[in-house]
Amino acid sequence: MTTDKKPTKPVSKTTRKSTSKKPPQKALKLTKSVNSSENIPFPSNLSFADIAPPDGFRAVSISQAIMEFAGPLMDMAPEPEDIVKINEVVQIATTIWNYTLNDTLKEKDKESKVDILALMQKALGLDVGKSNDLLSTMVERKHYLFPGDIQPKASPFMFMRKTVSYLIKRFNYEDLEFRAESIPANTIDLKILKSLEKLDQHILKSSNYDKYEKLFLKVQEECPERFYAWLGDKRIEEHQDTFTYFSDVYITFLYGYSHEEPVTLKSGPGKYFVEFMIEFVLRKSSVEPWEYTLCPAAIKLFYRFLYEKGYLVDRPDLMTDLIDRVEPHFLGILKQRFS
Repeated sequence: MTTDKKPTKPVSKTTRKSTSKKPPQKALKLTKSVNSSENIPFPSNLSFADIAPPDGFRAVSISQAIMEFAGPLMDMAPEPEDIVKINEVVQIATTIWNYTLNDTLKEKDKESKVDILALMQKALGLDVGKSNDLLSTMVERKHYLFPGDIQPKASPFMFMRKTVSYLIKRFNYEDLEFRAESIPANTIDLKILKSLEKLDQHILKSSNYDKYEKLFLKVQEECPERFYAWLGDKRIEEHQDTFTYFSDVYITFLYGYSHEEPVTLKSGPGKYFVEFMIEFVLRKSSVEPWEYTLCPAAIKLFYRFLYEKGYLVDRPDLMTDLIDRVEPHFLGILKQRFS
């Protein structure tokens, strides 16, 4: 069982391509709890992969529901690469979401229609008429995608209507061409690897999170950046952003959450990798459905990066084998959810 050590950084991903040389920033997901009305009890330890939604629907976490609902607003964001602006749009989506729950929210918690329209006009640059039309469209979208009469009660999941069927297939590793020669660590790499080694020691000693919070946040930011640079050096430019994104999600899972046993990148996650693929990735990340299929390849490449840079002494063959064994089950879940 995996539990939060702290309020970790949300793991959502913008779908627009980044033109910078650094991996793209991730938009914060500011969401509020949503109460539903249907008596469908769920045990507190229910796995995301075990959810069986009604025909024509798929299970999503509350935060994923908000992000899916916010799609039209996100497309209208005036500065799609500005995290602050994106966060403002997500907050508007959350406000509209809560506005649709007028029968479950207390009066003091409601935003008035006038206030919501004012927020939309300011953030999206719309006039009164267009903002009013867009609000009506978003309210209809909420009720269509997430019908209230089928939603589970007291559950961390929601049932979302499937509007598109996606072709889910295994990533073609034969198409992954890159420089075969190793790229050893440079000065910058050595600094972040030293920080990663220190972080490992804290994990193995079961140190209190407060003692290594700054170190964790440093590794969480800089290690994916070095992985992104390595992918570029290896001439792996296609899916470079998404590969980097999943390395960030993986680091967050290993070091930002508590596990029953100490686990690090070097010690090998073992059973926790299965939990990462089958539970954590699907529940905590927000990407396009086809992008999930890149996750196994991303983690394979990430371990190769760690080996070439000297963090791992031995080739990560055991980890590669584990990924190969988990991948078919992972793809099966994706097909069930998105096809």
